[in-house]
Amino acid sequence: MAHRFNRALEHGAWVFALTLVLLSAWGAGRGVCQMMTLLREQAARGEQLAQLEGHALTMERSLLGLAHADDPKVRYVGYDPQSQYRTLQEAHRGASGCIEALEARTTQGVALETYTALVRLQAAWQRVDAALSDYLQQGQPAPISLATLRAFSFEGQTSLAEATRAFRRADQREQQAVWERTLWELVGYFVLQLTSMGLIVGLLWRRWGAPAMWLQRALQQPSRAHRYTARLQDTEWGELYERLRFQERRLREAEAFMRDLAMGRTPAPITPTDAADPLARSSQWLLRRLEREHAPHEQAS
Repeated sequence: MAHRFNRALEHGAWVFALTLVLLSAWGAGRGVCQMMTLLREQAARGEQLAQLEGHALTMERSLLGLAHADDPKVRYVGYDPQSQYRTLQEAHRGASGCIEALEARTTQGVALETYTALVRLQAAWQRVDAALSDYLQQGQPAPISLATLRAFSFEGQTSLAEATRAFRRADQREQQAVWERTLWELVGYFVLQLTSMGLIVGLLWRRWGAPAMWLQRALQQPSRAHRYTARLQDTEWGELYERLRFQERRLREAEAFMRDLAMGRTPAPITPTDAADPLARSSQWLLRRLEREHAPHEQAS
């Protein structure tokens, strides 16, 4: 009963250890995938923010160039109003696309600070878009109003550049927090993996390592064999020990039988273990043959 309970307990420990291995491997894989996804999203948002800043700078420079298009110095440098106007339109479309991409990437499960920074960025862009919409709808260069010229510098309000930098800082802080949390989860799964592997090694040692060592010591130290055979009792290792001990006894019986023959003594036949014991039958056959060979010599003498 105790042996069955120990075997059931051992099987339960194996199931528990393998479950821990699978769980830790799944968690580590999920953590690595999360980190890779986080890196891709961070790179994508960083690229969108860099493009937005570039488009904002291009729009501001284009507005300044168009505002001074009639200046002789600007004409001498080579500013083309039509080219500047097309550049302004392209930068406006690019900035609008960047804002939409940031909205799509930031609306799901973000921190309050990041969401607030996104709302401020959207508000700053809406002010810029409203200031430029009338001018861009004309389709060609025209005199620029003061409100349009101040599209990127609203007094008392956050500018587009400031809102972009604030959103970048908030996003970086959030990504850093998520990165640290994911990293600690990976460390936890790694510790769990080590624990499960240690448990498996312990079970392997208990199942095969320790019994093999006890079996070796029991065979090498017959006087102390009882100390080790008690631990091997009711196990397959105990059965193996009994078979080895039986073979050792049979080998010693055969050795004593052959030694008596070599010294000219008539040995006793080897005791059979069953009716079909080949070693005992061979010893009896050899003794009968020796008796037949010795009989003529005794009669002659």
